[in-house]
Amino acid sequence: MRADRMADRLIVVPDAYSRHKRLMHLYFTYRVMLAMGFVVFAAIGIGPSFLGTAAPKLHIITVLVYLVLTMASLGLSFFNLEAMELEYSFAILVDSAVIGILLYTSGGPQSGLGILLGISIAFGAQGMPSRTAMLSAAIATAAIFIESWVASVINGTPIRHFSLLSMLGISYFILAYLSRELSTRTLLSERLVKQQGKDIADLTELNEQVIHHMQTGVVILDAKNRIKMLNDAAWQFLNRPISTVGHTMRQISPELEKALQDWKKQPSSRRRHLHTQAEGNDLMVKFQRLGETEEAGTLVFLDDASRAAEAAQQLKLASLGTLVASIAHEIRNPLGAIGHASQLLQESGELQGTDRRMAEIIDQNTNRLNDVIENILSLSRQRSVNPEHIRLELWLAKLSKELARNHMLQDNQIVYYLSPRETSLTFDPQQLSQVINSLVDNAVKHQPEKGEQLVITITGGLDNTTRDGYIEVIDNGNSIPSDIIDKLFDPFFTTSNEGTGLGLYVVKELCDANNIRISYIPVSAGGNCFKLKFPRQ
Repeated sequence: MRADRMADRLIVVPDAYSRHKRLMHLYFTYRVMLAMGFVVFAAIGIGPSFLGTAAPKLHIITVLVYLVLTMASLGLSFFNLEAMELEYSFAILVDSAVIGILLYTSGGPQSGLGILLGISIAFGAQGMPSRTAMLSAAIATAAIFIESWVASVINGTPIRHFSLLSMLGISYFILAYLSRELSTRTLLSERLVKQQGKDIADLTELNEQVIHHMQTGVVILDAKNRIKMLNDAAWQFLNRPISTVGHTMRQISPELEKALQDWKKQPSSRRRHLHTQAEGNDLMVKFQRLGETEEAGTLVFLDDASRAAEAAQQLKLASLGTLVASIAHEIRNPLGAIGHASQLLQESGELQGTDRRMAEIIDQNTNRLNDVIENILSLSRQRSVNPEHIRLELWLAKLSKELARNHMLQDNQIVYYLSPRETSLTFDPQQLSQVINSLVDNAVKHQPEKGEQLVITITGGLDNTTRDGYIEVIDNGNSIPSDIIDKLFDPFFTTSNEGTGLGLYVVKELCDANNIRISYIPVSAGGNCFKLKFPRQ
């Protein structure tokens, strides 16, 4: 009963309405074809011999009227009358009356024409509520009993074939119930399938949205290493290629292709470190086979290695920060006393030769220790960033003059280029000045040998493809060895006996505070390039 009530309510649903409309067209078309068959049989004289034998004229009139009524019903069914139940009920009523008359004109229920009423009930019950479907079965049953009663009165004989009539009546009710139940279950199944399809589509879209917005890059490859899908993070890590899907990994990233081939030779679940020359991207890569066979595709996970290294570094430094700052404070006071005593010794006229040299060494190393302490204390302090929207051309022109003056460089030793010239970027000008000043100071300390003049070029502007802002500090000094590139920004790492190892680390901290990515790019012709990539403006 609950299913029946639900099905009755579903009749007004647009999907159910269109389905029942199609069934009604099919049912009414069947009625027209049935009526045309009766007319042809009556006109030509073919067909079963018992048709119309009892009352030929009444038979012909009945089938002609039936043809007209069925064609009219079929025509009206194509209009949106919003009276589908009424149309079905009228059709069942007409069929019951016509079949009842044809039973009379063709010899009674033993002719077998009563089965045609069962077909009509089976069709009609699918488009009517349960009560109306049962009512139509009752009308059909009454029609065949009335026909038998009329025939017995006219012929003066008792009602015959009572058991056959009872079986037909029972079959009408069974057909009405089964057709209605089948229609209900079919409709519910269709709605369930459509809802499940919608849920699957929504879930698929949700999964795609989640994957595309993940910070971890995800690339799906087929068996031939062609890209089937990649998310936004992977597209960024692979330097924003113009076209990706359908291309092989070798076309997009030869370094990643090589790592993939190495993994296929020696599969391992651990992550692999991958350094790409383009833009200095360092990636942590993990491969995973999608299926059990080698013909299955491959799932590739990409993570920013610098981000993972930064997290580990921050965790390590956080535990030492407070301790180091306290030690620096404690060392600063006695170090100041040592420096002051060294200056007094150097001012003494009695200090000669080797003793004076010793005092100078003490003074030099005291200053060096003081620089280390200043850098440590500056790292322990919380920096506040004050970003401004800066016209890059004016700012670089002023900064270049200051850099040349502070490092005693000629005007032709430090130059800058900008494209486009109207570029404007958002950053903290004081902190970025400190960053570029440190990079220039580093270039001056490692200027070229053999008498070649140091030239520092500062370029900036917007990337032609991505429209991201950038600044590059390029020098023609001694190139940094490839085996120490990964350690450039580590704290306390230095190749000089006089360096503190905190210069480039402080530079990276300042860049991170301004959401600027700094990377080192070797120059093929010799020299060094530090590139600052600004966030999308």
